[in-house]
Amino acid sequence: MIRKASQTEYDLRYHFVWVPKRRRGVLKGSLAKRIEGLIRYACQVHDFQIIELAVKVDHVHLYLEAKPKYSPSKIANLIKGGTARKIREMYPSLEENYWNSSFWQDGYFVRTVGAINDTIVVSYIKKQKDLSARPF
Repeated sequence: MIRKASQTEYDLRYHFVWVPKRRRGVLKGSLAKRIEGLIRYACQVHDFQIIELAVKVDHVHLYLEAKPKYSPSKIANLIKGGTARKIREMYPSLEENYWNSSFWQDGYFVRTVGAINDTIVVSYIKKQKDLSARPF
């Protein structure tokens, strides 16, 4: 859905996937529920609209909509960084598995998701080039 901000219209949706350090299957039970709650809270604070969220045993899928002021790397940093700090505070027993490193593996997968595909965009732009044969 196209959203509006001051002088801007946008439709920015991203599908993120990230994993815990060493892809250990620790995302279950109360920890999985807590992580889901922390992700939802982080999204609410930063005004990201969650479209779908799934916390699996060894990875997280997050499909969201964000404002243009947030790059995908900033979104990942805000969510992964914030949840990692809280998980470390709330579950100190996990520390032995992560040896002072982050709870989450470095990096993530992200893909933009939209209502149109590459073929449609390329075709539209080519048509615009043909229509704009006037000098400025």
